[in-house]
Amino acid sequence: MPSPHLAESDSDGPVLMAYLGWLRRRWWILLLAAVLGTAGGLAVSQFQHARYTSTTSLLVRPLGAGADSNPNAKVNLDTEAQVVRSLVVADRARTLMKSTTPADQLLQSATVTVPPNSQVLQVAYEADSPAQAQAGSHAFAQAYLDLRKATAQKSLDNETTSLKQQITDVTKQLGTVAGRIAAAPANSVERERAEADRSVLTNQLASLNNRLSPLLSADTDPGEIISDARLPTSPSSPNRTLNLASGMGAGLLLGIVLALALDRLDTRVRRGRDISDRVGLPLLLELPPRTSALAVLPATHKISRELGRLRNVLLSAVPEPAQAGRGRQLLLCDGSAGTAAGFVAANLAAAYARTGQQVALITTKPDSALTAITGVAEGRHSLAAVLRRDVPALKALAPVPGLGQLRVLVPGDLDADVELPVAALLEILAELAARFDHVLIETAQPTLAVEAQALGRHVDAVIMVAEAGRTRSGELTAALRQFEQVDAPVIGAVLAPRLPAPAGGGPAGKPAIPANRPKPRPGPGPSAGAMSVESTMVLPRMKPSASGASGGASGSAKPTNAGGPLPVTGNGPGSTYRSRGDGPGTDGPGRGSYALDSGEDLG
Repeated sequence: MPSPHLAESDSDGPVLMAYLGWLRRRWWILLLAAVLGTAGGLAVSQFQHARYTSTTSLLVRPLGAGADSNPNAKVNLDTEAQVVRSLVVADRARTLMKSTTPADQLLQSATVTVPPNSQVLQVAYEADSPAQAQAGSHAFAQAYLDLRKATAQKSLDNETTSLKQQITDVTKQLGTVAGRIAAAPANSVERERAEADRSVLTNQLASLNNRLSPLLSADTDPGEIISDARLPTSPSSPNRTLNLASGMGAGLLLGIVLALALDRLDTRVRRGRDISDRVGLPLLLELPPRTSALAVLPATHKISRELGRLRNVLLSAVPEPAQAGRGRQLLLCDGSAGTAAGFVAANLAAAYARTGQQVALITTKPDSALTAITGVAEGRHSLAAVLRRDVPALKALAPVPGLGQLRVLVPGDLDADVELPVAALLEILAELAARFDHVLIETAQPTLAVEAQALGRHVDAVIMVAEAGRTRSGELTAALRQFEQVDAPVIGAVLAPRLPAPAGGGPAGKPAIPANRPKPRPGPGPSAGAMSVESTMVLPRMKPSASGASGGASGSAKPTNAGGPLPVTGNGPGSTYRSRGDGPGTDGPGRGSYALDSGEDLG
């Protein structure tokens, strides 16, 4: 299995970076939500009616006879604040304001605050005009002071009257006791009792006088206005700054929720861990997120170095073929429509070729971008020509400029609406595996290309290629299910970068094929003797034993797979493939036929 360092670990990077990643991807939602929220706050400010607020500060003093003797006496200002907002004070303020508004409505515009560690009340009043706000604040403060003074004075008067009445009663009792003393004989029991009563009444009278004395001199000052209400110069509401900030904050919060919801609903694969977490497929390699060229990259490129490491891992992870001397066959399958598998296959094949090994690259996609990626000109020698028996497979291979060990079999005019003959493809792959160290096959996703599933069970390893930001996890799951049905050796996935659109008119960087394209003429058969100038010179691979050698000057052996001869079902050696370039009546006596087990030109 590939080295773990090639795949993204769950412990790489903090979770915060993952959240910042999806916020960065959805930045336009956040920006739009913030702009809409700010616009909403501005609209609220425009539609709100202007209101003015004025504030009066009151110093509240303790009331009662003991207030002067106890300078540390404190007033419970929380209670006094509730008194300010009482209906009694509101009714008095309404009288002072000469207003016709009900008292309970006036209370809705008044607020009272208590500064900490102070004996001060701040009475604020909000109104539609500065003058009304000033008058209302002053009226509530004055009404509270008047009510507090009136209440204190009434309580003082009631207590004074009560004490004076008690003093009058005690004085009368003293007069009665004095008469009893005068009438009683000296040293009599009655006289002694009367004198004792007089002493008690005298003490009681003294106590009442002591209580009355401070009441007579008591001050009923409830407090004073230390800062009277001023005429407001600017409205207190609407607060445009607060509304804009609140609107922006609400918009950002809504944008974050929306971005998170969209990110959860978006099944596109963006990171390597998305493949392992959602699909359960091992991640072999996550390439850098961006590339500027849809081509075979130089060996010094970062992507080339990463694919070189994957090559080294695959050399040890993919088992050797059971048949001695047979090259390894690696199938790279697209996870979704695009050029990801072709890009990875071409650059991985180049990584193999740079080690000096012979590499063949073949594609079964009619719209493959291998022609544009490798720079191989598409002539009449192509996979379609090989399937039509017009040309041998080895002759149809074309070298990649700058990489002599890498040969490419371009698709040609394959018909996307016709199923490819799998038996013929297996014969081609077996023939290439007998002559090359590595054979890489690019196919479309198995949900669209039937041959991908069929070829998957005959190769040594299958790699699924996903394109970042384009392939969806559901597509990978469906493709993996198709391979699992035939027990294909899927070893993992490669996450390719977001690739640029291929140049040219066609979907894969090549011009669209016209409907009236002429049918290619059959080439000479293998027994013609004369070698075409377009033939590819392929050196024979060395076999471990003389009996197993093939590809010598005398011809080539019948290709076989790891377990014996390849099954040929539905397409015998004499059958041909009809491409989209063929017209009706092309299977007549004049059409050439090529059997893949015949000898080829070895140069």
